[in-house]
Amino acid sequence: MSAHEILQRMEKLQAARAEAITPLAEIQEERAELLRRLASLDEPYGKAYAEAEVAGWSPEELAEIGIDEPLKRPKGRPRTRKAVVAKKSAAAAPGASPAAAIPAQDSAGDAPLVDAGGQSG
Repeated sequence: MSAHEILQRMEKLQAARAEAITPLAEIQEERAELLRRLASLDEPYGKAYAEAEVAGWSPEELAEIGIDEPLKRPKGRPRTRKAVVAKKSAAAAPGASPAAAIPAQDSAGDAPLVDAGGQSG
């Protein structure tokens, strides 16, 4: 096979590959524009969703009627959950020391207390 024939085959293969790229490139351009438009709606959608929650709608109720939770929540104070708040207040109880007293591992019930650092007290 001559160099000329090899180059002709290569050009034929390249032309078929180039044809396959044309629709892909066009769709890619349209897709990128739709993604830009969708991203521009994220912030107002998140705000509207948060306003619906403030008005008394729960995320479960909104989902039930077909409203999706936003991908991004609006900036500001995050929503708090009662369990997280209760857990934080229990951890910050007055008089609790970071190195809590732990009874020593003796058989006697009145063994000296040992702090978390291993010091007896």
